[in-house]
Amino acid sequence: SLLQEIRPMFLFLLFTFLSKCVAQELADNPSPESLTQDPNHPVLPNHPYVVSTPWAEDGVTHQDVYKLGVKGQYANIPLRTDGYDHLSTFCYSSVPLSIYMFWSSASMKMDLPSNNYQVYIGPNVTSVSSLAQASESAWFYSQLPWRSKEFKLSPFEDVCIGVQTMEEYTITLQWKYVNYMMVVVTLSGMALFWMAPTLCRNTFFHYTTGISLGLLMSVVLLTYLAQRRFKQSLFSWVGVAYSFSVYLMTRTWFNIKEYMTEQYIHLLVGYVLVAGIISFAVVYRMGPPSNPRTINLIQWAMQAVSLVMVVMSSYHQPASLLLSLTMITWAAIPASLKSGVNTQIRKRFFKPQVKLLSEDEYNTQAHAETKKALEQLKNFCRSPDSKPWKTVTRLRSPGRFAEFIEGSPHLTEAEVMEYSHWDYNTDDEDDTDEDEANEAATDDNMD
Repeated sequence: SLLQEIRPMFLFLLFTFLSKCVAQELADNPSPESLTQDPNHPVLPNHPYVVSTPWAEDGVTHQDVYKLGVKGQYANIPLRTDGYDHLSTFCYSSVPLSIYMFWSSASMKMDLPSNNYQVYIGPNVTSVSSLAQASESAWFYSQLPWRSKEFKLSPFEDVCIGVQTMEEYTITLQWKYVNYMMVVVTLSGMALFWMAPTLCRNTFFHYTTGISLGLLMSVVLLTYLAQRRFKQSLFSWVGVAYSFSVYLMTRTWFNIKEYMTEQYIHLLVGYVLVAGIISFAVVYRMGPPSNPRTINLIQWAMQAVSLVMVVMSSYHQPASLLLSLTMITWAAIPASLKSGVNTQIRKRFFKPQVKLLSEDEYNTQAHAETKKALEQLKNFCRSPDSKPWKTVTRLRSPGRFAEFIEGSPHLTEAEVMEYSHWDYNTDDEDDTDEDEANEAATDDNMD
């Protein structure tokens, strides 16, 4: 197919693109040793330690604002001695969109031992200050279970992060020109999109998917079974149960590192075994789907998930959306049209080099191949698989067959002479017919 023809070219372009990205990353982020050894390199502007500067915005001057724009830059906030939480804001300036930064990512990582802090994220310092004031004046403020000390940023958007605490901490800007996890997600999404028609009909994939869903969403599935058992509406207590199930699932996922310690590892292993066995039993009882419409729905759902993976695998949203639309467009083109285009391309640009044989080469090759085929026929006739006695009963000349097996020629001398005489006479007759036609044409011209 055309996809198989362009696959090597696609891999070559992907390798070239990744090489270009890695080279650009090394050029933009030299090692500290190279900065020290090169006296001409401007070290002072890229100093990693950042201090706070007054920040004027919308006619208001904000204090304790830190601007981080280079990989490795960090800010250290000292311990507050007055016993009150203090808000410090860290701002990142965006970079222009570039296709070479398709898999680039940025983040701010906070080094704080405790969880006694509040985080506010906004596009500018004013929005961060407004969020902090709104949380202080609110009667009820809940902390979400998926709080993290590493804040993911888009390299192409301005963003400010406010941290409010009284403890000492350090926040560092991390930059990856090529985030290999994003590369894996992009390629996995593309592979899932093209392999969905095959995977949705694969029994092994059906079992592994069912067991994985049972492990990851066991609480939600139990809530669904309870809803069906008691026949309750979604707007009753079941809605609260679903919310609590999602809360437990997300809390467990974002705190999985805490449960993989020696204190909880035996409980985690026991849960995986029990939930895996129960999920396998349920999937085995239900069996793989056989309805064509059900299989089509599974295929479309897998392809929708793969498109979401491709779109969300890059902060370069226009490029990722264009890639997803290209995949959809290619899949919508009929196979007959793609096959015809593939045939025309191969005929025009990949013409096979055919070598013509001379008459001597043709005769030599015909003689060698005929001799080889006759030897193979003799070997087969000598083997028990040929059933020689049954073959002999069907022949008009068994003796000649036996002589052929023992090594005699496959043609007799009489047959060779007859063939040669027929060929000679045929040539003579053709010449005689041509002479007679020429004489008749001459007589007509004279008349």
